[in-house]
Amino acid sequence: MKFGAFLVFGYTMFLYTSIMAYATLYHFTPILYEPNYIIVLGSGLIGDKVPPLLASRLDEAVKQFQKYGERPYIIVSGGQGNDEEVSEAYAMKKYIVDVHQIPAQKVLMEDQSTNTEQNMAFSKKIMDKHAQGKKYRSLFVTNNFHVFRASIYAKKAKLDAQGVGSKTAFYYVPNAFTREFIGLLEMYKWIHVTVFLFITLFIGLILRAYV
Repeated sequence: MKFGAFLVFGYTMFLYTSIMAYATLYHFTPILYEPNYIIVLGSGLIGDKVPPLLASRLDEAVKQFQKYGERPYIIVSGGQGNDEEVSEAYAMKKYIVDVHQIPAQKVLMEDQSTNTEQNMAFSKKIMDKHAQGKKYRSLFVTNNFHVFRASIYAKKAKLDAQGVGSKTAFYYVPNAFTREFIGLLEMYKWIHVTVFLFITLFIGLILRAYV
């Protein structure tokens, strides 16, 4: 039993370490193209106000917007939660326009999504319509701990996009990364369930051999 617990623990730690390493490498992967659209993923409001975590994403999006000569369009993505007075997209656009003085016509709103998967899928619909059949490329902005998992959803939505991570308060990173790890386990739960079953079967065969 101890050996089995050791195998399960070892597999879990291997996954956690691998995800951290890959996420770190992804974060430092340079973007070698100019995007036509910059998607900013929502992360919740306080009433109708943009909290610091979301503000960091919006500030980074504006930084990227200015980096590319203010040519891309910014898409703010996020619906309205039960405890929110307005949609995340509305508050995000207001923040960008009011705080950074970005022209309102350069900011498109996607205000129906409730999770990262929908952020990507619904933003793609807006870009497809806005581009009017022309080819386009995009990038998405989220907090650095969330970039890797968001990139998986971007691929699922068939987006030609890379991610940019905004800064996160250091004290929040360990908890956030653990939540991301759990989220990734949930995304591929049947693969991990199969591995755990295989480990259980393997241990059972070993125990039988020694009984």
